[in-house]
Amino acid sequence: MEPQTIIDVIDIYILLGIGVTLIALEVFITSFVLFWFGLGFLICAPISYYYPFTDGIWQILVSCAIAFLLLILFRKRVIEKFLQSKEIINDDFLNEQGTGEIRNSKVFYKGTYWEIDSINPDEVFENGDKVQVIETHKNFAKIKK
Repeated sequence: MEPQTIIDVIDIYILLGIGVTLIALEVFITSFVLFWFGLGFLICAPISYYYPFTDGIWQILVSCAIAFLLLILFRKRVIEKFLQSKEIINDDFLNEQGTGEIRNSKVFYKGTYWEIDSINPDEVFENGDKVQVIETHKNFAKIKK
């Protein structure tokens, strides 16, 4: 009595095709997960050539085991290498220096009212005064006349 196979042995060219397809799908998804499974199938194809599997399930399991191993070892490094920007963009327009105006005992600067945090605590500000805003932090604007 022969052992019953669940899935027939998968041809090497089909394994290569599945691997290439998964890698091609990664271009559209960019999660760097399908890439490793595609690579697992591509690595399993030459293994299948040299080692005769008795069942297609074993080929799929070997492909998935290779994919999980590669995923755990290399995914983070690849994401850091390819998906991060080469230049750091500091787009914090509220934290730039500029000119504000005192209105209702607050600093009106870039369309927002800020609490006054004066460099010189002895300075007195009146409505309509133009002030130099040095920096903003949380709800306060550091200012000088």
